[in-house]
Parts: sequence; structure tokens; C-alpha cells
Amino acid sequence: MKSTRNVKPLWTLKLAAGMLIGSSLGLTALASSTTPPPLEAFFGPASMIDAKLSPSGRWVVSLVGGGGMRDRLVLTDLEGQEPTKILAVLKTADVSSFRWVNEDWLTYSVTSYEEVTHVRKANGLLAVNRKGDRTRMLIKRSYEKVVSDRVGARVLEPDHYYLAPGAPGANEIIVGHANFQRWDFAHVTPLALDIENGSTRKLVDTAPPNVYSWLFDHQGRPRLADSREDPQFSTMYWSPGDGKTWTRIAKFPILKMDWEPAYVNNDNLFVYRATGPKGENQLYRFNFETGKVDTPAWIAAPGFDAEATPLVSPKTGTQHGVRVMGETESTVWIHPVMQDVQKKIDATLPGRINTLSCGACDAPSNVLVHSYSDKDPGQFFVYQVAGNQLQRLGVQRPQIQPEQSFGVQLHRTPARDGMDLPIWITGAPEAGKPPKPAIVLVHGGPWVRGGHWKWNEQAEFLASRGYVVIMPEFRGSEGYGSVLHRAGWKQWGQAMQDDVTDALRFAADKGWADTKRVCIAGASYGGYAALMGVAKDVDQYRCAVAWVGVSDPSLLFSIHWSDIHGDAKQYSMPTMIGDPVKDADMLAANSPLLNAKRIKAPVLLAYGDKDMRVPIEHGEKMRDALRASGNAPEWVVYAGEGHGWRRPETNYDFWGRVEKFLAKHLK
Repeated sequence: MKSTRNVKPLWTLKLAAGMLIGSSLGLTALASSTTPPPLEAFFGPASMIDAKLSPSGRWVVSLVGGGGMRDRLVLTDLEGQEPTKILAVLKTADVSSFRWVNEDWLTYSVTSYEEVTHVRKANGLLAVNRKGDRTRMLIKRSYEKVVSDRVGARVLEPDHYYLAPGAPGANEIIVGHANFQRWDFAHVTPLALDIENGSTRKLVDTAPPNVYSWLFDHQGRPRLADSREDPQFSTMYWSPGDGKTWTRIAKFPILKMDWEPAYVNNDNLFVYRATGPKGENQLYRFNFETGKVDTPAWIAAPGFDAEATPLVSPKTGTQHGVRVMGETESTVWIHPVMQDVQKKIDATLPGRINTLSCGACDAPSNVLVHSYSDKDPGQFFVYQVAGNQLQRLGVQRPQIQPEQSFGVQLHRTPARDGMDLPIWITGAPEAGKPPKPAIVLVHGGPWVRGGHWKWNEQAEFLASRGYVVIMPEFRGSEGYGSVLHRAGWKQWGQAMQDDVTDALRFAADKGWADTKRVCIAGASYGGYAALMGVAKDVDQYRCAVAWVGVSDPSLLFSIHWSDIHGDAKQYSMPTMIGDPVKDADMLAANSPLLNAKRIKAPVLLAYGDKDMRVPIEHGEKMRDALRASGNAPEWVVYAGEGHGWRRPETNYDFWGRVEKFLAKHLK
């Protein structure tokens, strides 16, 4: 790749024909029904969550849910010589993530909730061999004594976590040891961890001070260290991989970085720079001789920040391709065999994103296919290269019928001041049909990208109940360039909120949204925007739904027991949200809590009593203020839940309440 690539959706590429697929394995839709899927189909456990090929490509491990069991790992022999079997399942926890270490070992983390004590635990780390007859704990889930299965074997404390693969073929992985100053994360130390005996060794003899994050090459060697020796700056150090030699190559203010590290490939460093017309990030190779990036860019996705994931041979470090997220996820293959496989898969499964992975991409025998669309949560297939055969491995949500789903469309319109405003729409009525009652669904963050071209359970659920769902990428959102992102600084309740209104007006002008029947909803920052919406634009919304929502920006600074980092409160938040002293009047003017008397619309408030990001104090104060103004909200607290719902029962209860609340006020 020597020039800038305009990354396009996969289905716009020239396709090859001739794929063989058995009729029983095709994408045959279930019988159509006019009855929308039940709530549990959207928010219940997925049947298949993920799958990964072993390094040789012979074995595939799937993360499977449902069936009355906790989420578990299932091993399949693609040569058919051994029966499929459950490799790892726990009684009181779900497997949450996993990866192959080598052909014989895997590691996995778990997640759970404790219904009695409500004590949250870390995800920990365990190892299991492919035969399933050896399992051992590598990292504890809590600070308690753990009996090891080997005499003298060490089990690491919960302040360790998985970082990266180790050297190819070895029994090692890389874990990070998190170091704290008081309650705040200070720096991380990388260690090589032997998964068979739990022993660790240092990867870095001499490290730069206060390294916040690391990048490793395919051999598991630390190559780039992002240091916060000065908490207001990001200082980049580069190493040849010897673990002791570090050269400073850049130093930037954290909020004004000239480039950000992307990944290391052999001795090459790739970085993002905001060089697009709207400040979109593009991918460049860093030149160590000049201290600058080489031009032109390697990867660009016009209109979007290009998020690049290299597809690299674990043995040689050879880059076979790159996966890029623009409007959609796309893969650009360099390897000719994988180019051919991609064309065949895309021809057989058209109109979908078909993401390929191969354990041995140099000469693949089997290729894993994750195929999804904005109407299908996803399916997994295995493609046998030699036999040109595609077999379905599993479906993520069998109850969801793609022909009943609504999908999502991205639109762009000028905001009132001319700023380019991306808007995702789900469930718009067909041409000639009357407008629908509308839900303005505001994403959290707020400094994240909210929408993607894929199935969205919240939007699809609401659309299935008869609403058009409007999801604005208001200024402050990431993923669309630095111009949109930076325009949101110090704009909570102001231009950011105006963007939400402008998105609603866009949908109304298109004839999709009935402006007399609109509710605003969201979580976290989205919860703030929902509350601020009914406080600022009093006559615009009939109701508001806010869960785990910020009720007063000033509380983000003053609640000492939240998990917001002290450096963020001191440096970045005053710039991006507002200084709690210098901007006190602005923050107060845009506080839903301090403007509660203006809110006349019905409000549904929901919080978790263990939320460390937006503590329940936000909700309790808002509840009391609304009660005092004569507009008592519908109020629910979920015991043991944090910043978002983890239990299926919580999701069922909450979304059942939302469904009834919206029907009461919009229909």
C-alpha cells in the first residue's frame, strides 16, 4: 500500500462467483411474522457471542450463551476427528473474553454479579488446555487466598490484566501490572506470564517513567511507551526491542496531539494524524529519521476517522492486510489467497460485512467468517479453502429475523450554524406513509462515536414497537474528525444540545417524525442530554428516559468516590466540560438538576446503586428536585448494578418499563 485508500464498504468491491454452499447452510430466513420479537430476543443472552480459530486453523473455539447455562467455551475440531465439547463453563460466572495462546492453550476472563453481597470482582484470567483436562487461575478476581493446582505456582493479584500475546509458539502472554497513586491509576508495568506455571519475568529492564500504555511487536517485545511523566503531556518513547534502550520521539499536550500511535509492525510504527478535510484521522508510517510521518497516508476513510487493525502473521510479522472502520467495517487484503477468499465470501453473502480471520494466513486451510449487517446481529461460518465449502458454525440471535429488522441509515445535514451533523436513523416510515412517534436516542460518552452500520439492539427494539429512532452524532462525538469533536468542548447543554434538536428537526422535515409525539432518551451523557432536553426545550418533548445519567456536570468534579481519574478532573475535564470555578455560572445554567423546575414532561429515572462513574447521588438529587417541583419521576434503582446493566433480569425489567412508559405518553 503506497497511496491513500478510500476505504469502501465491502459490497461495493468487484465480486467473484462460483462459491459452493449447501442449501441447509444458507441464509434462509425464518417464516415471516407480523408480531415483533419479544423483549428477550433483543436483550437476552446471545446464542453465539464470538469464535476464534487456533493458530493452525484446525480448531475453533466458540463463546456460546443461552441454553440455561452461563456463557461458555465450546471446542470444535474442523477435521472431525474429535467430538465437539464444552471446554470451559462456570456455575456463577460467564466467560467474557478469550484468546488462543498457542495450539494447545487458551486464556479467558470471566464476569459475574454477586446477588447476595453485590461485591464486584475483577475479570481475572484463567488458562485451559485444548484437551480440557487442565485449568488454572493466572490472575485472581479479588484479593483473597487462592489454592493453586501446582505447588509453588503463583497466582497474580487482581491489579494485573491481559495486555498482548507473547512470543509466537511460547507458553507466554503479556500482562500488565497496574500501579496506583492513592486511588488513581499511575502507570503499568508489562510482564511475561508463563500460563503453565504462573511464573513471570520482566520485559523491560529500564523503562521510561509513568508509562500509561505500551505497544508490542509480533514477538511480544515492548516497542513504544506512552509516558505521562508530565500529566498534561503524552511523551512517546521508542525501543529497538531490547527492553532497556528507549529514545524519546515525541511530546505533545494530551489535548493537542500531533499524532497518536496506532500499531507496530516489525520495526515500523504506524500512527494516526488528523489530516482529513474535517480533521479525520488518517493512518501514516512514522519516519524515525525525520521525526515526522511519511506522506501520503496509507489508509483514509473520508468523512470518518480511520480505525485500523493490522492483520499480521504471528510467526513472521508479515502484514497480510488491514481492517478499517469507516462508515462500515472493511478489509483490505495484501495476501493474494485471502484477497480471493474475500471475493468469494462477499459474492456468496452479499450486502453484508464479512470479516475473515485465519489462524495461518500464510497458507490458510480454514477461514473463520463473521458475517453481519444492520439487520442481522451476526452469524459465524467456517470456509474450507481446499474444498471451497462454507459451513455455518452458529447464529448470534436466532429469534431475530433480518426481514423483520429495520436497519440503520446514516444521513448528514448542516446544523443551525453550518456544522456537518451525522445522524443515524432506524425505523423511518416508507415514502407516502405518515410520520411516526419518535425517540431521540442520545449516546453516552460523550467523547465517543455513537453509531455504526450494524444491528443495534436498543434502536431495533424501539423501532419494533412502532417508533422512528433518531441517533445524532452531536458535536463532541468522536469518529468523524477533530472539527466535530473539538466543537463540543464546553458545550454541554448548549451547541451539543442544539445538535440534538437539529437532528429531530431533520427527521421531521423528512416526514419521518411526528413532532407532537417525541421522547428523548439516553444513558450516562445521553441521560444528561435527555434531562437537559426537557429542561431547555420545554415544549419539544412529551417525556424523557434517563438511565445512569449525569444530572449536574459539577457533580462530576465534586463526588470524590467516583472512578473518574484525578488527572482528568484537574486537566482535561476543565477544558472539555468546563472549569468548576471559572465556568461555574455556565455549568449551573446547563445543569438539569438546577433547572428541574422548568421540567414539565414525565421523566423515567433509573440508576445502579454500585455505579462508580455516575454515582447514584446524581439520580437521588434529580429525583428529589423533580418531586419538590411537583413532577415526581418514575424512579427505579437496580441493586448491584453499576454504570450500565449486566444482569439479563435488569435489562428485561428496565426495557419493559421503557416500553410501557413510552406507550403511555406517545401513543
